[in-house]
Amino acid sequence: MLEKLKLLFLFGVASALVGVLAIVGVLFYYSQRVPDFNTLSDYDPKLITKIYARDGTLLAEYARERRIYVPIENIPKNVIDAYLAAEDTSFYEHGGFDLKGIVRAALVNILTDRRQGASTITQQVAKTFLLSSERTYERKIKELILAKRIEDAFTKNEILELYLNQIYLGRGSYGVASAALTYYNRRLDELSIGQRAMLAGLPKAPSAYNPKTHPRVARLRRDVIIRRMQAEGFITDAEAEKAIDTGLELNPRKIKNGKSAPAFSEHVRRELLDKYGSNGLYESGMQVQTTLDPALQKHAMKAIRKGLRDYDRRHGYRGASGRIALLASWSARIDEEFKKYSGVREFAIPAAVLEIDDESGLVKIGLPASRVGYIPLAAMKWARKHIAASSLGPKITKPSDVLRIGDIIFVANVNKVRGLKAFKGQGNKFYSLEQLPKAQAALVALDVHTGAVRAMVGGFEKSSEFNRAIQAKRQPGSAFKPLVYAYAMTEGYTPASIILDSPVVVRNTELDDAWKPQNYSTRVYGPSTLRRGLEKSRNLMTIRLAQDLGIRDIIRFSRAFGLSEDMPPNLSTALGSASASLLELTSAYSVFPNKGKLAQPYFIEQVKMPSGLSIPESNRNCNNCAGFDASATKLPMVDIHEEEILTPEISYIMTDLLRGVVTNGTGKRALAVGHPVGGKTGTTNDYIDAWFVGFSPLYAVGVWVGFDRPQPMGKSETGSRAALPIWTEFMKNSLRGYKQRDFVIPQGVTFVRIDADTGQIPTDSTKKTIMEVFVEGTEPEFRHKKVDNTNKSVAPRMPESSVDLDPQGIY
Repeated sequence: MLEKLKLLFLFGVASALVGVLAIVGVLFYYSQRVPDFNTLSDYDPKLITKIYARDGTLLAEYARERRIYVPIENIPKNVIDAYLAAEDTSFYEHGGFDLKGIVRAALVNILTDRRQGASTITQQVAKTFLLSSERTYERKIKELILAKRIEDAFTKNEILELYLNQIYLGRGSYGVASAALTYYNRRLDELSIGQRAMLAGLPKAPSAYNPKTHPRVARLRRDVIIRRMQAEGFITDAEAEKAIDTGLELNPRKIKNGKSAPAFSEHVRRELLDKYGSNGLYESGMQVQTTLDPALQKHAMKAIRKGLRDYDRRHGYRGASGRIALLASWSARIDEEFKKYSGVREFAIPAAVLEIDDESGLVKIGLPASRVGYIPLAAMKWARKHIAASSLGPKITKPSDVLRIGDIIFVANVNKVRGLKAFKGQGNKFYSLEQLPKAQAALVALDVHTGAVRAMVGGFEKSSEFNRAIQAKRQPGSAFKPLVYAYAMTEGYTPASIILDSPVVVRNTELDDAWKPQNYSTRVYGPSTLRRGLEKSRNLMTIRLAQDLGIRDIIRFSRAFGLSEDMPPNLSTALGSASASLLELTSAYSVFPNKGKLAQPYFIEQVKMPSGLSIPESNRNCNNCAGFDASATKLPMVDIHEEEILTPEISYIMTDLLRGVVTNGTGKRALAVGHPVGGKTGTTNDYIDAWFVGFSPLYAVGVWVGFDRPQPMGKSETGSRAALPIWTEFMKNSLRGYKQRDFVIPQGVTFVRIDADTGQIPTDSTKKTIMEVFVEGTEPEFRHKKVDNTNKSVAPRMPESSVDLDPQGIY
């Protein structure tokens, strides 16, 4: 018997020895096959790139992993305590793994159907950074080996810092700081006990415990963590009870996706992508300060919507956007439409026509969230049937002329609509009939002195898919003419030079054809000054001027202003038949109030890297920026670009001529701005494109209106009628509160009183005189008083009331 016991003992010892050797062998085997943990020393977290407006307002965020890196010393102790209670209470005692926990988890896994883990925070760091998430014994062995090595190489706080910044906590958030903003819109030091516990409970199963989508389960998990915090002495019993009695306290932060300035934000994103590459944009954590002025951007979007609404109403009602077959289900359908058209809510919201009462003139409508309202007849009288671009149906006398029960329509609160004073103050009850415009518009505003883009709207909808301010290339019509006149000034012409306004025939002998341009009025006016030719936008005068100057030289001159599109060398180019982008043409106009200098448009002021390095971007081309290292401490090379295109004297003369377009010509509507401004209308054949580009001493602003697929906008939809009201609305709001500033007169110009018709010194037969501006030495030869214009301004040129304007004032 004793011999048998000895044999059993020896067998047990041998088995144990074999087991130990097997374990040692397995550990040795896998220790040669684990990743290099030293890469943790070079941890370079993927961070959020943030785009800011010039006033610090957050515009957009771009990231593959939404992470805000926080050093361990900046993470509050109570946040750390919550994670220790939830994940690893013995973190500061163990050497990388918890042997008791491993044994306990193994027994639970073997003896029950439940699956339990025993991973310490260090093991989770090893798994997250260096291994996969597959559930295999091989991965677990490697995890234990790496955990021990990590503990030997890093301090506990360093391990915690890696863990708390790397873990995924649901809803696209990585790390505790990002999650605090995502769920509660708070900093870490602002979190309540319940909020800390909620975040600490997420690593186990971020989707299953998401408090937004699974509030009941999430609350149960939170309460478990609160009890663990209580048991560990991290919070008192009273604090625990109070926290458990409190709700989830959610306050989800809206992710900034650039919708407050979609075209601008998307252009900045593409520019950053081109310069810094995909990793730089989506992983480096750049802080990007842009040129956008949020107040001006709001004015721009408001002006675009108002202008398109006014245009759309002039051309009638195109009908309901849809129908509801079963009226009893109207509420669910309208709620669906409300979500679908979320991008136009500031303009109008969907509604269902429920009842029509022709006798009272009221239409009962169903609104989102099962609300109801009414449309009075006065709010739909504009809705004559749209037949064609220039053709409308009969006038509206009763609601049933326009609507049918079951129609899905768009409406706006009457408090937002002009002309409905009788219903003001009853906005919760009364609405006006609206429709989403089919026409499009774009606006861009630049700082004339720097080229900084202060506002940009790429279209009616809040979409960044197609930016009409940059990507659309359209014919500018007569908005191109100022470049022709500017070139004439460099070639010795003056505002008083006489050009014959008479019929022009340009023959093409090869095609046996002839081009016969006309003025908009179809009339001719005989000899006229250049000033009058530009103010009245005379086509025939511009063609004769182009014949004398040479169209190829005009094209070459225009290139210097930044116009990059192809321009065919024929005379129609002088009338704006070649395409241009709104941004390029607006930038070209900025030369006039900027003393002849072209400051290239730019969108980004500076880029700040996580290393603290700030890269200036304004009016600079960055060399070797692609793949630029976010941790770099040395700037890449940058080149500053500003080019003098015109002399200060000629640029001032052009400024004064374009002020004349506003005071005496096709841009008269701009007088409503109430500040010194200049600019030029543009309209293309068949009223397909409408433009107004102009400037004040502060801003150069361009507006385009038209359809994406070129088609006539309707009779008389000129630049003056379709585009200029948008420009004027924007400038009025943008300059409100500014002290009036005039354009500074350079030293080398002088003012002479001349005959408005002949351009010469007045005689006894002169009917009307004006004060004209000249480069010194080019004025008519006669006694005149020279003015000391140093840093002085002159009063705005007054309208010539005795001169008849062309009908509608176009081109």
